[in-house]
Amino acid sequence: MNKAANQPTSSSPQQKEKLLFEYPLKENIRGFLRLESLFTQFERNRLAVHSDNHLHALKLFFEILEILERGDTRSELIKELTRLSTMFETLRKSPEVDVAKLDNFLKQVTQLYQWVIKYQGKFGDKLRKEPFIETVKHRASIPGGTCTFDCPDLFLFLSQPHDIRQNQLNGWLEDIRGVKTSIEVILRIMRDSGHWHSKVAPLGSFLIETNEQPVQLLRLKLDQSDNLFPEFSCGKHRSNIHFMRFNQQHRKVPVQKEIGFELACCY
Repeated sequence: MNKAANQPTSSSPQQKEKLLFEYPLKENIRGFLRLESLFTQFERNRLAVHSDNHLHALKLFFEILEILERGDTRSELIKELTRLSTMFETLRKSPEVDVAKLDNFLKQVTQLYQWVIKYQGKFGDKLRKEPFIETVKHRASIPGGTCTFDCPDLFLFLSQPHDIRQNQLNGWLEDIRGVKTSIEVILRIMRDSGHWHSKVAPLGSFLIETNEQPVQLLRLKLDQSDNLFPEFSCGKHRSNIHFMRFNQQHRKVPVQKEIGFELACCY
């Protein structure tokens, strides 16, 4: 057998790099996406070894605590986890469904629901009252406020071996890990509900009718080489997508040509 026959040739088409954009149509999903982004960045920086990464992880953690203090995340999680439980129970009646897999999902959702309703107080309340977190969180809200002379306790923390810092950051996360996991599960199932379709935007604009089902999240893929980004204008029954680019002065301007892209509506 000729081994060369299995090797890629120079004429083989290379897959283009894609940029993925997401736009929430509901306020609770907007909050979930913000928290997901912060948790993801926190974990990425926590697992690094440099003290600068761990300082950034702390600042991200403070942002998470701020969102959890301001909003009613508990009620939103309860509502979405209840919706998923109802949906899974309905799906169990379908002969085409893998019941074992569905039951595993249902078990996980039930465990997360129990964690949410049994959590004492507002998410993160205990952490906010810790003297170290309370002090450093306040100093971090001031531009340049984490200098050594402002925060000697923070300087000592960042001077510890990286594994000690990582473990401490992970310990703080444990108190609200159920929030992180709940959001991951809710968004994963939501994203999986969408199917990708190739679309064309004439003159750089595209209209989506969302009358039939309550779409919660729009996902859009563009070729990175296009150097474009979408702007969304969404109402109750329809959404408009306008494609934009940067001009030489790095100001955004509308694109007025045919644009190909991929779209998924998630429920």
